[in-house]
Amino acid sequence: MRIIAGKHRSRRLETLPGMNTRPMLDAKKEAVFNVLGPYFQGGIVLDLFGGSGALSLEALSRGCEFSYVVDQSREAFRVIQKNVEALGEEENVRLLRMDFRAALTLLKNEGVIFDYVFLDPPFRMKVIGEIIAFLIENKMVKAGTYIVCQYLKENFEAKESAKLKIVKKYDYKKSELTIFEIRT
Repeated sequence: MRIIAGKHRSRRLETLPGMNTRPMLDAKKEAVFNVLGPYFQGGIVLDLFGGSGALSLEALSRGCEFSYVVDQSREAFRVIQKNVEALGEEENVRLLRMDFRAALTLLKNEGVIFDYVFLDPPFRMKVIGEIIAFLIENKMVKAGTYIVCQYLKENFEAKESAKLKIVKKYDYKKSELTIFEIRT
């Protein structure tokens, strides 16, 4: 796996061995960032199930200013830490090794508002709807915030609402990837 574009273009990232995590493939990642925009003028990122940190590090490489990366797994946390250090992004990343609900509560209490949110939980978890509702109810996202979700088809049904607009939806054999934008 590698960084596709920006200041860290072509830099390789470590991933966890085995099948416990499934990093977003470069082709999917490229499709996502083609929709979000090739480069950013700042922005705050939440990568709630960090895995290797690849999505948030790609966003930083393309111009986002800061990223919060959350993962409960000790092994994933070590890999994310190594990738952050290898790219010299320590000052632009806050790593949180905790359950996603605890992280959301902590960040809510700190008043953090996100411009980009990446939700790629383990496929056994059915939490995307819960997380999006929490972010909206607690004003942790604003008009124009993008929420990128990857999930098994049976775990979540992507629907538009008064607050959510579907910008792009990719349908794969067993999974889907949906990019939402928070409406004004």
